Amino acid sequence: MSEALFSAIPYVAAGAAVAGVARRLMARAPASAPTPWTSSGRAILAGGVIVALNHLLGLLAPRVMQAFNASPGRLFTLEAVSLIGALLLAWGLVGLTLRRAREGQWRTAALLGLLFLQSCSGLYLAVALRWGSAWYVHVVVPYLRSVLAFQPDASLLAQAPFVVQFHTLFGMVVLALALFIRARPEPVTAPLLVTPREETAR
Repeated sequence: MSEALFSAIPYVAAGAAVAGVARRLMARAPASAPTPWTSSGRAILAGGVIVALNHLLGLLAPRVMQAFNASPGRLFTLEAVSLIGALLLAWGLVGLTLRRAREGQWRTAALLGLLFLQSCSGLYLAVALRWGSAWYVHVVVPYLRSVLAFQPDASLLAQAPFVVQFHTLFGMVVLALALFIRARPEPVTAPLLVTPREETAR
C-alpha cells in the first residue's frame, strides 16, 4: 500500500465518524420500549468488548501489554481469550446481517457485512500470524500513535504482510461506517383505514 493511503485513510475515516455522530444526534428518535437482546446481539456485545479491550490496551498501555506477554502462559491465555472474542463477534455479525437482510434493510445488512469481513481478517491474523498481541505493540501501535499525533509514520506497518495493513486501515473505515448502522429495526407501519382481510393479504 502507498504512503498516501496510510496518511489519508485515518483522517477520512475520522471525518466520516464525525458525520455519523452528527447524523445520529440530528435524527434522534423519541425513546421507545427496550428491545429484548437476541443471541446475536449478546454475542456481538461480548465479542466486541473483548476485542476492543485487547486493542485499546496495546494502544494506551503498550508497556503493560509487553510486560503481561513476557510470560508464555499469560500470552497464550490472552491470545485464546482474544480468539474466543473474535469468534463470538463474527458469529453474532453473521446472525444479525442475515436478520437485517430478511427484514429488507439492505444498507444496514451491507454495513454489517463489512464488519463481518473485518472480523474475518482479524480471525485470519490470529490463526496465520500467531501471537498478534506481541507484535501488535511493535508494528501497529507506533503507526496508530503517530496518526493520533497528526504525524502519520507507517514505516513499520509498510513492511508488514498485506493482511496486517488491510486489517488496520479497513478497520478504521468500518468503525467509522458502523456509526451509520441502525441498532433497531425500522418500524413497519400499516396504512390507516385498512381492513383485517387486506392486512392479512399483505
